[in-house]
Amino acid sequence: MDDVDTQEREHFIRIVRAFKAYRQYSLKKVTEREAYIKTLAAHHQLLLRSYQTHLEEQRTCIEHNTEIIKLILKDVDSMFENLQPQPMVEEDNPGNSMMVSDIEKVQSTIRQIVRDWSPSGAHERSQCYGPIINKIEQLFPQDTVCAEEVSILVPGAGLGRLAYELAKRGYTCQGNEFSLFMLFASNFVLNKCQGLNTLRVYPWVHAGSNLLTNGDQLRPATFPDTSPSDLHPEAQFTMAAGDFLEPRVHKFLEHLNSCTTKAWLRGKESIPPANVDVDELTLVVPSTTSGL
Repeated sequence: MDDVDTQEREHFIRIVRAFKAYRQYSLKKVTEREAYIKTLAAHHQLLLRSYQTHLEEQRTCIEHNTEIIKLILKDVDSMFENLQPQPMVEEDNPGNSMMVSDIEKVQSTIRQIVRDWSPSGAHERSQCYGPIINKIEQLFPQDTVCAEEVSILVPGAGLGRLAYELAKRGYTCQGNEFSLFMLFASNFVLNKCQGLNTLRVYPWVHAGSNLLTNGDQLRPATFPDTSPSDLHPEAQFTMAAGDFLEPRVHKFLEHLNSCTTKAWLRGKESIPPANVDVDELTLVVPSTTSGL
């Protein structure tokens, strides 16, 4: 194994450990809040009795998210065709040496599941993905072109919903993603989830702002809102890991008709501003890659 392979393997293990550290890190935060309450005077603790109950409910939500993470990590070590599966290193306390930023990315990945694959994210998807899909259908209408002959690359594909929707419409589509956090979760949703809204996560359990009530923090979200396994058997849909200009992805670029991407915006800017044309969300390139 050369230095590059070693570095990739170390990075892979680091991300797996981050997922495994989620439970310990998250429960520790709850324990710290409970410990602080116990330092208060008894009559003040009585005033916070409902909040103590809320913390207990937070624990339950974290435990449930942990079960979803276990499903995401199952067989993840063999998800890449070009890597030789190797046994993962097991640790009793994976959170002891973890970077907080890595665990926060795990929390963000859980929220991304809601955005891409939950009924709760439908409105945001319609605002973000809708204009891109509409533009693709305008540029390559299926009544005048063969959709299978239209190759579309989606860099920064995240959990793969945009790429999935384009492939579902008959286009040849490849989603490309650099983040292993996203790739682990997209592999789970796209390849292992069965049925509609059969799974549940608690995406806001770690949120400390933009909440009207404590109950909002415990609000669940079900997924997937569509069954990825229902994609037509002959659908041309793939996901590629790494930089989208790497040689293994570059082969797909040689036959590219369109390159689409998106950005998650917040608040009122979730909809493209009136002075921004949808063309800015969809980059169309010629069949050669000279324009990239």
